[in-house]
Amino acid sequence: MEPQDDRIAKRLAEIREQEADLDRKAAERNADARDLGTQVVRRDGGFLRSLLFLVGVLVLAASLLGVAVTLGRLSAEDMADAEREGQATVRSCVKHGPITTRGFGYWESCEAEITWSGGGVERLTISVVFDSADIGSSVRVGDLGYDRSRRELARADVAPRPWLEWIGYAIGAIALLPTLVGVLLLRETLRRRRR
Repeated sequence: MEPQDDRIAKRLAEIREQEADLDRKAAERNADARDLGTQVVRRDGGFLRSLLFLVGVLVLAASLLGVAVTLGRLSAEDMADAEREGQATVRSCVKHGPITTRGFGYWESCEAEITWSGGGVERLTISVVFDSADIGSSVRVGDLGYDRSRRELARADVAPRPWLEWIGYAIGAIALLPTLVGVLLLRETLRRRRR
């Protein structure tokens, strides 16, 4: 019977050794998991990194919106839509830019005297339509009415480019995504900062 007891004892020793090995491996896995947990909690520069990413997203959104506004400004109005026509004589111009509410780049607002074909003379300050090269010359223009309390004019010598305006609308719609992401990131960053 002794050989039987020896075999049982050997087998029990092997089982205990395997259990100890499994316990050791489980302890190593738990230690790795604890180390991983501390690594996730300890991030150096997390706030600064989030802030820089937020600033980058907001700059991207502002740039896209600026490009959209610029394209809208560069798309000339159609002379065929004019209610009346006249001759404008540009008196003086003031240069604006490079970054304004009208987008990127330089543009000029000019003071012009307009003699309408039906009679009547008006003196107006018009943005974007004229530039300093037009000072002293006569330019054929069309009256498009008012847009947000300012007079809109179309030049006869500039072809309308409505496709630029539509590209501007598309870019403006694309700009909404980084704007939304930026607002949500700002909200989350401020919320985390208060904790």
